Amino acid sequence: MNRPWIVVACVLALPGCRMIDQRTFERTETPAPSAVSRPDLPPLPLLTLRMSDPNADWRPAIDDAVRAAISRKPDVHFDVMTPVPTNASKAVQDSFLRNGAEDAQMVANALQADRISADHITIGVQGDPGTPTREVRLYAH
Repeated sequence: MNRPWIVVACVLALPGCRMIDQRTFERTETPAPSAVSRPDLPPLPLLTLRMSDPNADWRPAIDDAVRAAISRKPDVHFDVMTPVPTNASKAVQDSFLRNGAEDAQMVANALQADRISADHITIGVQGDPGTPTREVRLYAH
């Protein structure tokens, strides 16, 4: 029968095979900056909130911005972005990321209190080559 030939063919083909494991799906290179940027964001934010003043009442500004955005587009999506200085030291960038995550989450919670569904809210960071202040930029699209 043909069984010996099948076994020989399999043995000869085996060195060209590779076992599938976690490394098969692992990314070996970092994505290009253009791949991680958000090109679909509008050129200007709908609202910029300065978070450096802990006593500031930014809630009415968010409520007004949400009402205006919904009146123009009922299924509006919001991007809550915080800047991170790209030319700063790692310690400064880490501080911006830590504070920005807290600030963005507060704004996202305020959006949800205004009945915006969580799947219509994206939280992220934006690289800023300058010296940004502690702020949250709200984009609507």
